[in-house]
Amino acid sequence: MKASTYAHAISRLIEAGNEEGKLGDTLVAHLKSSGRMKLLPGILAELKSSAARNASVADSVEVAHESDAHAALSEAKALGIDAAKAHVNHTLLSGWRAKSKGTLVDRSGKRALIDLYRKIANA
Repeated sequence: MKASTYAHAISRLIEAGNEEGKLGDTLVAHLKSSGRMKLLPGILAELKSSAARNASVADSVEVAHESDAHAALSEAKALGIDAAKAHVNHTLLSGWRAKSKGTLVDRSGKRALIDLYRKIANA
């Protein structure tokens, strides 16, 4: 078996509700008993890259200030973007941005200024 096959199986088991600690112990015991301990670094690398891919497509909300978080999460949810938490992005002047499955909803002050500039420049 390849490292990616092990990583995929572990991901499915975790999604099914199995405890990560017990899975790790069982995996190491299995790899030792079958003489495949050299696969462990590859399995870990595959799990990390899989987690990074999942995080990049997960719904997210960014706010300019922590005080904007509740309103931003509510507005984003009304648009179908269900993020668990809003993260502060200090590059935003005001407002919020939300991402879901490759779609960006930008209700930030920064976007408003860019749009205003484009209107003035094209007039």
